[in-house]
Amino acid sequence: MVESVVDVVVDVVTLLMGPLIAWAGWNTWRRPDEIPHVASGGPRWTQRCWSVGFVLLGGTVTALGWFGLAGREEVRPVGLVRLIAAGLIVPPMMVAAVSRARKRRRSAGGPGLGSG
Repeated sequence: MVESVVDVVVDVVTLLMGPLIAWAGWNTWRRPDEIPHVASGGPRWTQRCWSVGFVLLGGTVTALGWFGLAGREEVRPVGLVRLIAAGLIVPPMMVAAVSRARKRRRSAGGPGLGSG
């Protein structure tokens, strides 16, 4: 099977980006006060879920690069773990955004999001 140079470059970049994504998740687990703004402002559990999600995402992206370089299809469990990782990343970002909005509204003296 002949692969194009572009396919190989994409697989190598994917292989190199995976550990960086996992490192970012691990780094925010170790230093929760330095979490990016998009995931900050919510309860501590949202920050922890976000960190775990990024570690899992980094591992699956690395596996995706390996599978691509080997010329094989990705196995289903890796795709499932990537889906779980997305589930651990996106909802905490939404909860953090709502928490930040509530804090801003409360500090401005306006009604909360829940009052009507």
